[in-house]
Amino acid sequence: MFSDINRCKLGLRSILPEITLPKAFVYPALRSTRDNFKCPSCDQALILQAETQPQTYRCNNQHSFDQAREGYLNLLLAQNKRSRNPGDSDEMIRSRQRFLNAGYYQPLSDAIVSAVAKATSGPEQTVLDLGCGEGYYMQQLRTAFDETASETKTSNQTLKLLGMDISKFAVRLAAKRKMDARLAVDSVYNIPLFENRVDTAISVFSPISVDETARVLKPGGKLIMVGPGAEHLSGLTSLIYEQSLPHEGNTAGLEQASQFSLLEQIEIKQSIVVTGSDILDLLKMTPYYWHSRPEQQEMLAKLDKLETLIHFNINIYQNQSI
Repeated sequence: MFSDINRCKLGLRSILPEITLPKAFVYPALRSTRDNFKCPSCDQALILQAETQPQTYRCNNQHSFDQAREGYLNLLLAQNKRSRNPGDSDEMIRSRQRFLNAGYYQPLSDAIVSAVAKATSGPEQTVLDLGCGEGYYMQQLRTAFDETASETKTSNQTLKLLGMDISKFAVRLAAKRKMDARLAVDSVYNIPLFENRVDTAISVFSPISVDETARVLKPGGKLIMVGPGAEHLSGLTSLIYEQSLPHEGNTAGLEQASQFSLLEQIEIKQSIVVTGSDILDLLKMTPYYWHSRPEQQEMLAKLDKLETLIHFNINIYQNQSI
């Protein structure tokens, strides 16, 4: 009897065609949770368990992520890491934080603030910083917004800041800035947001995923890309390289991308004088540090001042996705 049943099953297998089972169905996020971060495992909305576990975010499939003490979420799954601590080194991030806080890139910061303000199309603006690092430019946006609101005595304007970086250390430093921003550790190639959630995205010296950025931007939303100009930090590179190569920028792929159209290009070029320990911080926050010899690093550390050009290209794009 048992063998007859087995033969029957084998006979049916040979007659019936193979059936490919569909992928697990993903329920669309409720309207009330569309602004939440989404689960990196299943794309469901992550919801704060306020009553039972006030520091835990959980999706409907029971994937849980605990909020760090500083207030950010680590959504970078282990299988998506290419190294134990992806992103810039801690030393590079610390050096960049000190250098930026000293105000040397204020002309760039002012230009970004102006471009974001110009992109505003309503009383509420959501800005996403892709590769936010330690949060300097988000802090500048928050400070400028608060000062403008105070001067004009308006309360109907809202600025929502979102930031993400693949470096956990950088995001932790950003969270310590207390700038009322929602922060996550994750890759810009897997943005943990739902579709059409962002009014303006900015990327300062960071690569992006064209498809992912277009997905999270609202139709007509703006993308502000900041990259180095050909003469950026020429005063520094001339002390390291015999022949400096011009920077390639970070907009590769955008010119041919059907999702974006170029609206405006802004160039910033001026001379700055870097003094004291800021010179070594400038070196350490750039890839030039890894190409410099020990004697060159020692020579730069002994300088009292360094004059160099800063040269930035800002490209502003509009999302054409529908």
